[in-house]
Amino acid sequence: MLYAIGLGIGLAMDASCVSMTNAMVEKNMRLVKALAMACLFGLFQFVMPLIGYFLGSLLSKYISAFIPIIALILLSIIGIKMIIESVKEKKEGEELKQKKISPAELFLQGLATSIDALSVGVLFIADTKSSAVLSFAIIGCVTFALTLIAFFIGKKLGLLLKNKAAIVGGVILIAIGLEIFIKSLIG
Repeated sequence: MLYAIGLGIGLAMDASCVSMTNAMVEKNMRLVKALAMACLFGLFQFVMPLIGYFLGSLLSKYISAFIPIIALILLSIIGIKMIIESVKEKKEGEELKQKKISPAELFLQGLATSIDALSVGVLFIADTKSSAVLSFAIIGCVTFALTLIAFFIGKKLGLLLKNKAAIVGGVILIAIGLEIFIKSLIG
């Protein structure tokens, strides 16, 4: 159980950073949407290892090399889009519009931040199904909690950064994608 909690904390870091970024960018995000985001991110962190567990090492061998590249591409696209929209609005002299993060963007973020959890499922192949599912549920719950905490931190940071939050948020998303990619090259 402690192993699953520790693994959950490690896996939740990317999702937490994205949650914080979303709160900075969408300053008026309602608690209901924040809860939905945390649930979605937690659900992804539960489902991806589950898929990895059931598909086992067969699938992991073939796609593990592509997981970091997919995460880098997805997070970079979202981050670049945020930066371009922010800079474009500044150049046009418009009042910076309230950014709304769409359900599709949240889905892509959830996928991108949890794709590395797919390979975690393989670590539990020797465990019983019930033990593995319990571990994955713990990982999902830890992700939910940390994502929600990060949301509230991001709300405060968003107030401090004001109009620069979208640019900072975009840079953070790209940095997370790069971090996932570089980690895969190193380790």
